[in-house]
This record gives sequence, structure tokens and C-alpha cells, in this order.
Amino acid sequence: MERTQEFGRMLRTLREQRNLTQEDLAELIDRSVQAVSKMERGLTLPKLETLIRISEKLNVPLRELVSAFDPNESADQTRISFEALIIESSRRLDIRDLSIVAKVVDAFPNKKKS
Repeated sequence: MERTQEFGRMLRTLREQRNLTQEDLAELIDRSVQAVSKMERGLTLPKLETLIRISEKLNVPLRELVSAFDPNESADQTRISFEALIIESSRRLDIRDLSIVAKVVDAFPNKKKS
């Protein structure tokens, strides 16, 4: 799968997790609905300025957004969706609960899917 399509799917997942329409996201990042649609369909790549706006407005680390362009990262859409869900869910936790979740995750074996 092309990296542009992978980024598009990740962007759509992040948008939907926040219950935003394409129109809502376009307004947040000061881009057109057509631009958002093209990014989500993997037809265009966002410029750095747009990536920064997405990162700020959706409260997603920039490194998470650009990971879609890393050829060493897995293009597994299921994994991307789960990681985004975990990150989003963790933002609702207080520090004590977040510490517990971190310990649980750390208890898993450190292995990478081949």
C-alpha cells in the first residue's frame, strides 16, 4: 500500500475518533474540504505546515503523523487504528491510571511483528 494511502487512512481514523466531519477538520486546519478529502483518499500529501496544524488541532504528536511516511514502519491499518485508539483513550486518564496502563503495556514482551 502506498504511504499516501496509509496516511489518508490514519487521518480519517483520527478524524472519526473525534467525531469530526471532513468539513469540521477542514475548518480546524484552515484548508478546504476538497483538500481534506484528497488527503484521506491518498491522492495528495499534506505540506509540513498542514501536518503541524493537524498535529496541534487533533492533539496528535507530529511524529505519529509522519510515521506513515517511514518505510520501516508497518503499513498494517489495523495496527494503526489500535494505536490511535490507545493514544486517544490515554488522554482521558489521570496520571495514576496512566501509570498503571504504562506498566501493563510494559509487561508485554518486547517483540516486533515480522
